Order: sequence, then structure tokens, then C-alpha cells
Amino acid sequence: MAADFASAIFENMRKAEMKLGIKPDYLQTVQVKSEVKDTSRAFLVEWIIDVHRKFRLMAESLYLVVLIVDRYLSLVQIKKS
Repeated sequence: MAADFASAIFENMRKAEMKLGIKPDYLQTVQVKSEVKDTSRAFLVEWIIDVHRKFRLMAESLYLVVLIVDRYLSLVQIKKS
């Protein structure tokens, strides 16, 4: 029913993705180097995957959680303590 508007919808979604997207180097630019490293994020995501498997959740929930973690880490400086 929305085929006539498909190109406009995808164009709008692409603009929103460019505006709201997460920069690939956010760990180096936002986080303090001695506090949160890429390995820390990797351990967190690995733990999230283990929990995801244990509870047999949907794949979309895993993608959403990782997106939320990355967005949060790209905006807020985290301290280990």
C-alpha cells in the first residue's frame, strides 16, 4: 500500500541513519583511554550474547541491546568504578 512512497521512506530513513548513526571511532574519541577499551566492550557484548542464548531470546533483541550499549557509550564517558 505504500509502494508509491517507498523511495521517500527509504531516503528519509537513510538521512536519519546518517544523523543518528554511531561513529566507528567513538571508543577512542568519547571514552577515556584508561577506563573503557574496545576489549571491555567486547567482553560486555560477549556476556550479553551468552545471556541471550541462555534465555533463547529473539535475534532482534540482541541487535537492539548492542545498539543501545553502543549509543550510550558513544555519548557518556564511563568510569570503571
